[in-house]
Amino acid sequence: MKKKTMFTLLIVIMSAVMVLSACTSNNGGAENAADGAGSNAADSNGLSDADARVDSGTGVKPVTFTQYVNYDWFTAPTWIERPHAAWMTENLGVEVVPVQSNGAAAQKLNSMIVANELPDAIVLDRGKDVERLVEAGRLVALDPYLEKYPEFVETIGAETLNMLRSADGKLYQIPNWFISGDNGNGNAAYLVNKKIYKELGSPTLETWSDLEAYLQRVKAEHPDVVPLDFGEIRDGSELQMLGMLYSGAANGATPAFLSPSGVFGIPNGNELTSIYKDPAFKDAATFASRLFRSGLTSQDVFTQTRDQILEKLKNGKVAVFGAYDAVVEGIGREANNLLQAEDPEAGYDVIWPFHKEGVDKNQVFPSGYNTLGWNVNVITTNAEDPEAIFSFMNWAISEEGQRIFFFGPPGLFYDEVVGGVPVPNEAYINRDPKAYDEMKIGEFNWYGHTSYVDTTKAKREEYLPEEAQDWTTIAQSEVSFKTSRNMTEFSNLDPLPNSNEGIIMQRLKDHYKQAIPKIIFSKSDEEVAQQIEEAAREADRLGYQEILDWKTAKWQQNLELMGQK
Repeated sequence: MKKKTMFTLLIVIMSAVMVLSACTSNNGGAENAADGAGSNAADSNGLSDADARVDSGTGVKPVTFTQYVNYDWFTAPTWIERPHAAWMTENLGVEVVPVQSNGAAAQKLNSMIVANELPDAIVLDRGKDVERLVEAGRLVALDPYLEKYPEFVETIGAETLNMLRSADGKLYQIPNWFISGDNGNGNAAYLVNKKIYKELGSPTLETWSDLEAYLQRVKAEHPDVVPLDFGEIRDGSELQMLGMLYSGAANGATPAFLSPSGVFGIPNGNELTSIYKDPAFKDAATFASRLFRSGLTSQDVFTQTRDQILEKLKNGKVAVFGAYDAVVEGIGREANNLLQAEDPEAGYDVIWPFHKEGVDKNQVFPSGYNTLGWNVNVITTNAEDPEAIFSFMNWAISEEGQRIFFFGPPGLFYDEVVGGVPVPNEAYINRDPKAYDEMKIGEFNWYGHTSYVDTTKAKREEYLPEEAQDWTTIAQSEVSFKTSRNMTEFSNLDPLPNSNEGIIMQRLKDHYKQAIPKIIFSKSDEEVAQQIEEAAREADRLGYQEILDWKTAKWQQNLELMGQK
């Protein structure tokens, strides 16, 4: 390994020790994320070194490769500054050089395609962008590596990989945060402000009626607090308020059924039917409108940003909060940890999701999960050694790989592994939560094995005293994972934008964006019903039934692939 790299590693190790010391003494402090600049990079290690490492049993060929993450919101820190990444460079000879989107992901990807300057690997959503790269011959087919690295199929599952195959029958995509087995996951939740709830006598909060009565008390006794708030609008039109309430309106309901970017149809037998003609949709919309016009929820529900919501949560100015946009891992965790750092009695509790009277509480699913995971990795034809990159990705999805990615390298926050679980050491037990989060252990884990990580997180908590247990892990294991529905059968239901179905779908999305505010802003329950009927007629006129027929056919094909038909 080059002297410069080894020198950098020594600095990283010394920095990690300093950070640990600061965490143990609760003084905070952590590395700052740095921007990385990407360029195509060849394997900087000799072939003999690669052969030696493969022979040693790691299965990883040393490689330096560029990686682009196709999201506006993501800025990758420099690889070597993450303690887990430094371990991989030192022990595996792998370094990832980030290519930044600079807040304009779509434009950046297009410019790289046109200029034929694609990075070696890309992280992006399944669907149109992957398929256009396949059609252009810019991606490496991964099938030749599956036999050479059999643990890859064994870990992910042939069924999941088959659902990721392109029209030519070849596999070009590696799933990220996939699920193996029957372990679900999800981060949707309702949060309750602990101090306000205790002050008001800790009443029962289960049904919509319970919720409405509680909100009326909050409004009367805490006029400076928003009684009920929700996550921000998603994808330009998706109202989390409506989705969260809809999940409690009927057995088996989940927000993705309403989402124009999701299923956008209600499963009835072997068909998908209009959301606007669904009784549960009407019930949820009527309840949401009543809460809004009664002043029991934020009057900025259609315009507020994530930052504005977080600010209210961090100041304890929300009594009840609901969201399905990673609230347990995201803003809920951040707000809770901040409040508890100032006052141990403050913060938020995650509670079982609300439901309409008569709905089975165990059939309420504000979360949905998919064995295919969140997004995918692809290797481009610009990569000089695609097999080396694949060998690293193959290692990354293993238990050792996920342990290093998610829990950090050995010696940092654990010194031994028992039954696959990294046993927390004193540095972790005495960590400062804010400083720990800022270390960004887990960054670059674009190969996440959800089932392993979630199971191991829960088992790790058993080694910890109550005061050191992780808020997110407890919330997930006790509530959000248990209220998440398997949605794998509804994968890949998005038509290509330039297809006839894609053009109709865009019209329906534009219509949805206009229709939902009219429904919620209704002045009475009767007006809600009128607005829904009008929305149903207009959607039918725009070709909604054609989209439902197309999505139904795709859904039934998925069931066949999954052996469920």
